[in-house]
Amino acid sequence: MDDDTIAALSTPLGKGGIAVIRISGANTRPILAELIESPPRSISPGRACHGFVVAKNKRIDECVVVFFKNPNSYTGQDLAEISIHSNPFLIEEVLELIFKIGARSALPGEFTYRAFKNGKMDLIQAESVNQLINANSKYYASVQFENMDGRLSERVELLRERIMDLGIRIETVIEFEEDQFLKRIQIEKQLTETLTMLRQILSHAVLNETLNRGFQVVLTGKVNVGKSSLFNSLLMQERAIISPIPGTTRDYISERIYVEGFPFILVDVAGIHQGKAGEIETLGIQRGVQRIQSSDAVIFMLDASRKLDQSDFEIYELIKARPKMIVANKIDIVKPEVMNQIKSVFGKEKIHEISAKENKNINSVFSFFNRLLKSLEKKESTYYLNQRQKKLFEDLDQVLKGVRQLVKSGGSHDHPVYSNAEIIAEEIRKSLEIIGHLTGTVSTEEILNRIFSRFCVGK
Repeated sequence: MDDDTIAALSTPLGKGGIAVIRISGANTRPILAELIESPPRSISPGRACHGFVVAKNKRIDECVVVFFKNPNSYTGQDLAEISIHSNPFLIEEVLELIFKIGARSALPGEFTYRAFKNGKMDLIQAESVNQLINANSKYYASVQFENMDGRLSERVELLRERIMDLGIRIETVIEFEEDQFLKRIQIEKQLTETLTMLRQILSHAVLNETLNRGFQVVLTGKVNVGKSSLFNSLLMQERAIISPIPGTTRDYISERIYVEGFPFILVDVAGIHQGKAGEIETLGIQRGVQRIQSSDAVIFMLDASRKLDQSDFEIYELIKARPKMIVANKIDIVKPEVMNQIKSVFGKEKIHEISAKENKNINSVFSFFNRLLKSLEKKESTYYLNQRQKKLFEDLDQVLKGVRQLVKSGGSHDHPVYSNAEIIAEEIRKSLEIIGHLTGTVSTEEILNRIFSRFCVGK
């Protein structure tokens, strides 16, 4: 099937300015010759060519064609991209013409699958293509482009080379035992260096899912502290019900906002308080606690018009180890003795004074969001992994730890590692296989099908 010529719409279906239809495979050039009314020599590799799509010698649309000669194309095959006017009926008609001439409809992700199969990219880069397309923020799109551009792949290749060199050393011990005097300490040193590199990747890894989902920030505090007012103020709409009656918010409410193009999920949870609460309110409080525990950051609200009580202290104990912002709300009706108490009790913390109702100093909350965003700023040491990649890196770490233990138990510092060299060699081969699963050089069709099936048709 990899030799079939395939075609699909590469832009979203719908009425618009331009639609791009992509064709890839050996029959690409003959299809263009029959489909496009244009002098054959004008369709030259890498140059945009103006022409007309024809059906039964009748022009049906004006178009621009770009032809890429193999292997210098996205898929590594002959490939063409035809830009026509974006009308669903016209798109369907042009695709039907292409299928009649000699192509078939592409499967989801098949263009990128062919790029992977033809060595244009490895599996890490291929996964990043889909993650880039589906990015929910410009930040996530930017970091996925880095992966697609090969940054993580380069690090993985360096790991592979180090492990390969280690394997060659061990195999040399096995084959030329009488002539080689490879001491345990030499192998152990090389293993330690390799494990250090691997653990740097894991320790500096940020999960793609977290980046794409965005920061989850929970607004918490005792009842009637003004969480819902702040929630509405940040959203700039009346999303949460505001009432002086305690316990109005009985379950959490969440909404998404964007700061510098990055998503933040705001969660307004039920107020926590002492004393008897109804069954529904109690369940809401429990869910709020769960949300706090799973959050990325917390905004802890205090009431500048009411003295601190046990609820405030219990909430602080719950959130004190988390990334947080402490705000004293209701400064429009502040009581000086209460602010003095707040500053005395939470003297080690920075207290931000706001009025959610009057929309005063709300910018300080957005400054907090910006500080959270800065903590994610791209660094040379940061790597972006999906769950599949993270699991494989963790598996690799376990195997190499086992190899180091085998080396340590193989003899003294002054004697070659002969006693368990064959077992070590087998574990080294296992670690290289894990690297192969990361990059796709070793993979089952089932795994590949699962990965590429998540792509859109036309990519």
